[in-house]
Amino acid sequence: MVATLVARSVTVSRGSQLVLDSVDVTLAPGHRIGLVGPNGVGKSTLLRALAGDVEIEAGSVELFPPTATIGLLPQEPECSPTETVHAYLRRRTGVSVAERELEATTVALAEGVSGAEEQYAAALERWLSLGAADFDVRVAEVCSDLGINEMHLAQVTGSLSGGEAAKCSLASLLLAQFDVYLLDEPTNNLDLDGLERMEHWIGGLDASVLLVSHDRTFLERTITDVIEID
Repeated sequence: MVATLVARSVTVSRGSQLVLDSVDVTLAPGHRIGLVGPNGVGKSTLLRALAGDVEIEAGSVELFPPTATIGLLPQEPECSPTETVHAYLRRRTGVSVAERELEATTVALAEGVSGAEEQYAAALERWLSLGAADFDVRVAEVCSDLGINEMHLAQVTGSLSGGEAAKCSLASLLLAQFDVYLLDEPTNNLDLDGLERMEHWIGGLDASVLLVSHDRTFLERTITDVIEID
């Protein structure tokens, strides 16, 4: 899906501290924008605000069309100590939520709930757009290519090393089919092979990307524009 994200005058505070002050961002299809600035100026907060994970005090964030999907990769992977790698990949790609929504609307449709047809159609479209239909097939292909075997997929994420966790984060990106990507330091802990794969993946995206990175060389190879906040 072709999607555009438009943020106008986004303002966020943390207690009495102003973190973001009237920030404007437009992410159009094919845009690959690097978000740069010193530590502590609110780069991660901006990504989370655009994804809807942080409440904004003023301004607006709009997605066109509203049914488009946003994928946020935080700097520190949000892993449960008891979550398996396979479950992590399903969650990070949005597949697990899409499947729950499809199952719920299927039940509502069978029960004749008012408006269920429209809700089911929307849930099915989201499920398909996120690549849920062939997810397990793609997991096998991507993970095999990255050296993640079936035993690793059953392993809990809490037991992963930094390098293994980075590889799983990379796998989640390669499997994802979002319309807008918000990436916070996506190259952390990646080896040279992982960096090359990340560069190739970003370069081949039709979707829009906003990414934070301190790796200037990586940014020069992947982005089309820069936004600097201070």
